[in-house]
Amino acid sequence: MNNLQKYILKHFFNIFINIFLVLFLITSLIIIISISNITASIHITFLELAKMYFLSLTKILIITLSISLFIAAIQTYAALSDTQELIAIFSTGIRPKKILSPIILISLIFTTINFFILFISIPYSDLVYNNFKNEKKQEAKFNIQTSQISQQFGKWNVFIEKKVKNLYQNIYLYNPTEQKFITALYAKTIKDKNYLIFQLKNGYIYQLDKNITIKFEKVNINQKIPYISFSILEYKKFLKKHKKLFLFYLPFALIPIALFFYIPLLGFFHPRLHKNHSLIYSILILLIYLILTKISHSFLTELLIITLFFISGIILYIKDKKF
Repeated sequence: MNNLQKYILKHFFNIFINIFLVLFLITSLIIIISISNITASIHITFLELAKMYFLSLTKILIITLSISLFIAAIQTYAALSDTQELIAIFSTGIRPKKILSPIILISLIFTTINFFILFISIPYSDLVYNNFKNEKKQEAKFNIQTSQISQQFGKWNVFIEKKVKNLYQNIYLYNPTEQKFITALYAKTIKDKNYLIFQLKNGYIYQLDKNITIKFEKVNINQKIPYISFSILEYKKFLKKHKKLFLFYLPFALIPIALFFYIPLLGFFHPRLHKNHSLIYSILILLIYLILTKISHSFLTELLIITLFFISGIILYIKDKKF
């Protein structure tokens, strides 16, 4: 890597970091607000909130990395054009390909990272996120209050007289389907793998339709938590299962490639002949690109739109070549 490429990269990363941090903060706030909406129906601790945010980081990264790269690359070359450094560089006989080579390399690296995030990280983190949410919803359903009727744990109607810390006292359960009535002196809830367990101690089971009474020291009533599992090795099923995720994030993943030729198109200009509107135009192109890809409902249509943007970028750059 020569001094010119190092110089371009230095300018690029100075701009990239600032844009990335702003976008990361904005996207993070949106994610935190969406998580807080979920907490209206479930109770979570600060650490659990942090876990849900951490599981959303992959979605934040694929959006912020791609957009920051595109805007920062354009602004890097636009700044060099504004100060006439780009004109001086081209006057020495250096070709555009050499000037663009650092950004080409970064675009390829970012695209590789994006594809890893899209096909591995996002589906996995989304799976863990949904399982965690399902677990907390099941726990919320068993937020039994003392001295209240019409409360349920699975198929059982529950009434509890007293609660001291995490220990319930004087518990009554009725299962109308199986015609069972249970009384217990003590009870507590336990989470074990895929189950939420209501453990009863020192009580009686009454089988009402058979007039049978059973005394017990300990009985567990299990409520299964609906966990989702899936193997990435079953690729077709995997793709179908996460179709909405792929459709939404694929355009973001391909921004470094699909919009690459818009970088020199907007970033290369003669300051005496053209005004610097690169930021406005780059945001406008991004908006059009994302809106068009978001209204499509199939991979084929989405890939066609992305390809059209790539080809149109090449055509416009060649047609409007300034140097």
